Amino acid sequence: MRWMFFIAMFWAAAAQAQQLNPTGDEIDAFVLADGNKDQQLSRTEFRTFVQAMAKAGQSTARQIRFFGAYDYAFNIADADGNGILTPMEMRQADDSHRAGEGG
Repeated sequence: MRWMFFIAMFWAAAAQAQQLNPTGDEIDAFVLADGNKDQQLSRTEFRTFVQAMAKAGQSTARQIRFFGAYDYAFNIADADGNGILTPMEMRQADDSHRAGEGG
């Protein structure tokens, strides 16, 4: 029975990864920023992620860096308010921002 749980978790993670459709730069920046390797970003880790993405030329990250709006962007992305960002929260916030819906 336990193996079924792990298979279900694997497929859920795979489905989420397909929805995220991360770029190579996003993957590299996330791996660099995720210091404790928990697959989520704290505020400090998010700042590192944004700086890496801005350096790679990503427009949203460049805006955040230019205005020093790290906390503002983090708070918008942290949809559940738990102080940690998941890749899905980050994707949804960036997509909303690009669509003109974000803060």
